[in-house]
Amino acid sequence: MDLLGYGAFFLTTALIFSLVTLGLNLQWGLTGLFNVGLAGFVAIGAYTSALLTTPD
Repeated sequence: MDLLGYGAFFLTTALIFSLVTLGLNLQWGLTGLFNVGLAGFVAIGAYTSALLTTPD
């Protein structure tokens, strides 16, 4: 993997984890509600990022 590919992978992974952390903090940390539906959004985001970053 070249440097540009590694950078895209690292940035995509960091953005996914930061969005998951933000969602969990808003729903579970501030309100005290546990929502399992967030896992669906994480799965959709991971699948989409895999499609966009995988070479054809």
